[in-house]
Amino acid sequence: MNLEKIIQIVNYVLQKYDFSLNYTKLLKLLYIADRECLDRWNFTISEDNYAAMKQGMVLSGLYDFIRGNADKLSQVKWDSYFYRDNYDLRSRHRENCSYDELSEAEKEMLDEVDKKYHFKSWDYLVNEVVHKFPEWKEVEAEIGNSSLKIEKEKILSVLDRDEREIKEIISSENAYEKCKNDLKG
Repeated sequence: MNLEKIIQIVNYVLQKYDFSLNYTKLLKLLYIADRECLDRWNFTISEDNYAAMKQGMVLSGLYDFIRGNADKLSQVKWDSYFYRDNYDLRSRHRENCSYDELSEAEKEMLDEVDKKYHFKSWDYLVNEVVHKFPEWKEVEAEIGNSSLKIEKEKILSVLDRDEREIKEIISSENAYEKCKNDLKG
């Protein structure tokens, strides 16, 4: 996961809510945006992993940051940008926010998802949207009060990708990650 990009994604969405939003709603909006990108373009915005929980699907790395459970160095950086206030996530940076890690297509997707659900509650997003996704429904009975990791391959399969397409998408993603890591040095 690219921490800098996650920070920019979260700030990009939070700015639409005066830099404060219920974190369950945030997690659902970002999952929906990632899923829609995966459906349209075979890549996600967040580059995060996914988990199914009682309240639906979440970006698991982002959820760890919100709960304060990420690795210590990354958590310190995250905490310098955001803090929890009860069930809201608030930004410490309201001015001079950079979004250079986000492509125009990614920003448009975040805008589109926000426009569709801006005035919907977190509860609506959980019960009327995310709980209707096949990838959640397939594991609903197994979840209980814990979480289950959901592989991107599972999401791609419910988005009607065949086995060959899924392998190609995952292979391309792995090659891209390797290239990024090689460039970092």
